[in-house]
Amino acid sequence: MKIVYITAHAPYGRGETFVVEEMFAVVENGVELLIIPRNPPKEVFHEQSRRLLKYAVWLPLLRWRFLISFLAAVITKPKMWKVLVNIICQSRNIRMVFKNLAVAPKAAFVAQLLNRAKVDHIHVHWGSTTATMAWIISELTGIPWSMTMHRWDIAENNLLKLKVNQANFVRCISEDGRREVLRIVGEEHHDKIKVLHMGVRLPRVILRQSPLQRTNYVVACPANLVPVKGHRYLVEACAKLLEKDIRAIKILIIGDGPLEAEIHQQVKQLGLDEVVEFVGRLPHEQLMHMYERGEVDAVVLPSITTDDDEREGIPVALMEAMAYGIPVVSTNTGGIPELLSDGAGIVVKEKDAQGLASAIEKLIKDEKFAAEVGKRGQQKVEEEFNLQRNVMLLLQNIKNRAKS
Repeated sequence: MKIVYITAHAPYGRGETFVVEEMFAVVENGVELLIIPRNPPKEVFHEQSRRLLKYAVWLPLLRWRFLISFLAAVITKPKMWKVLVNIICQSRNIRMVFKNLAVAPKAAFVAQLLNRAKVDHIHVHWGSTTATMAWIISELTGIPWSMTMHRWDIAENNLLKLKVNQANFVRCISEDGRREVLRIVGEEHHDKIKVLHMGVRLPRVILRQSPLQRTNYVVACPANLVPVKGHRYLVEACAKLLEKDIRAIKILIIGDGPLEAEIHQQVKQLGLDEVVEFVGRLPHEQLMHMYERGEVDAVVLPSITTDDDEREGIPVALMEAMAYGIPVVSTNTGGIPELLSDGAGIVVKEKDAQGLASAIEKLIKDEKFAAEVGKRGQQKVEEEFNLQRNVMLLLQNIKNRAKS
């Protein structure tokens, strides 16, 4: 079976590590894979991603020959006219119209490539313009397609009803996400929209450090510095821990983003420079090695629902820590409670610095409790968020839809 994955950037760039892991698992299942990123950068940040380059086609978003392919499709293929009419008439606003039109030339060019490549199915991550590409390619080639929707791409609602109608099936990564999609597109698509979690690899070995080897309790927050991640509340929680004379603690902020200067300033104002360390974005394999060597005692993700209603799906960053038996703390937003149910992690209210501080304090002071939370989290990942198992289910959905 030959499947095309359309991504935003992966295997290039710094993001979408969870998509990279999924594509590895697809290949391991004997599938012939072709990867077409929408607008890939030149860099390959994660070392493991280099092993996928042999399956990837690097093409920029715009080239003159894409425009030629697009004009040829407009002239010779009536379905291209139908696509353009739908984009112009059904996109929610003018910004969305231009976003969708921007990917149409590349989609027309890729359609020509795939016509020659004998592709069985197209799968796309994100319901935004990557899905616009998949829809256009499918219209021009007849190749069936499906999409995985996460969180912000649901809220964006970029031609969502049309795309759900045209896709073979739609995968949501959480029950919360599925409910939101159905609210937008209608209950008539109930059977087409599936919940199939993302997954992580289960570690083969975990090398725990002795507590005597480290003077501080290390809390990691692996998340881009963007509003939905709620870093400011973790910084406030750190200040509250110091007020209670809990000083043998180190907070590692692992990531980068537009709020970096603001969070740096908050740390400085609260006098936390010796406690909070800005690590920057780490290659994925380096972060996993930290977990494997037992260099992190807990992972905290203080996510929030933003003023424009952006919220989490089910963060892979939490799953990865849980797979290593690391206790996690997060908030009651998006699909997070689905992941941390049954004691698999500690859930506090969003925007509650005191609740975060109390949860971290409990983990520090009660080693037995922390170990139990870590154990339950690891079991939850093994049972419900196992990458190999969930990829097999995804491929089965693709095969079943191909037969129907």
